[in-house]
Amino acid sequence: MRDWPNTFRAAGYVISRAFRGMAQAPMVQLLAVATTAVCMLLLGTVMLAWTNAQGVASAWGIDVPVTVYLHDDAPDNEIEELAGLLEAIPEVTSVEQVSPQDAMTRLAEGLGGEASMLEGIEPGVLPSSLEVHLQDGTSSTFIAALGDKVTGFGVVEDVAVAGSWTDQAQAMLHTVGNMALGAASLVGFACMAIVWSTIRLAVYARRSEIQILRLVGGSTQFVRGPFIVEGIVQGALGAALALTLLYAGFDTVRPFLEDGLSLLFAAGTLRFFTPSEVAIGVAFGALVGLLGSRAAAGRYVVT
Repeated sequence: MRDWPNTFRAAGYVISRAFRGMAQAPMVQLLAVATTAVCMLLLGTVMLAWTNAQGVASAWGIDVPVTVYLHDDAPDNEIEELAGLLEAIPEVTSVEQVSPQDAMTRLAEGLGGEASMLEGIEPGVLPSSLEVHLQDGTSSTFIAALGDKVTGFGVVEDVAVAGSWTDQAQAMLHTVGNMALGAASLVGFACMAIVWSTIRLAVYARRSEIQILRLVGGSTQFVRGPFIVEGIVQGALGAALALTLLYAGFDTVRPFLEDGLSLLFAAGTLRFFTPSEVAIGVAFGALVGLLGSRAAAGRYVVT
């Protein structure tokens, strides 16, 4: 049976010793956290740009290859029948019906601060529509043929098919996504190197204490524990600082960017990371710190 009191006491020692060790060399710790924050800031900037680029692309309808506009007096049963026929096509992933009210709401969100231009305009001036979402990689030839076929239905007033420019936009988003993955890899290795170097210095500075703990029977995990906690704290603090700086910068430039996007009916699409995404970012920093400190402690804290 596990001796929980001793386990908790050991954990308390490891954590308290980690913070005492960090306090012994505050400038080194601050430098490590600041350098980690700079690396994480680069990654956060790329990820935030990618996230918002996807939002802008969605506002422009890049993710909707085919939009079917319906007659105002189209019967509901015929609309449902058409939607069912479209959903039965293997290449179609989903069909979404957009009411005039939904279309007006989207338009107001796209105008952002200029939404007052829509005052007095009734949603009924906008047509109902079906947005047809297709599988990734569907050929433009198939999309054009689908648009021509749907045009023949009596409830259809017009069909808008996304042009070839959407392929270029999707390719751009794919490139930005690859850049984000590449940045994540580079930042991860850079932060691990920073933490590794810092923990290596801490191990060297406390080598006498390590030898004493070994002589009195301290286990490998017990001796390494404080250094690993230090690495986790460094990584988490660096990520948190980077996200704080990124939020401050984003909050400053956001109004100017949205003014420009309002001309493209894409205002309101810019957003910062959600709380869960922020938590993931801090956890990523902690994980990088864990790996870096584990590598340093494993190399220099020997039996």
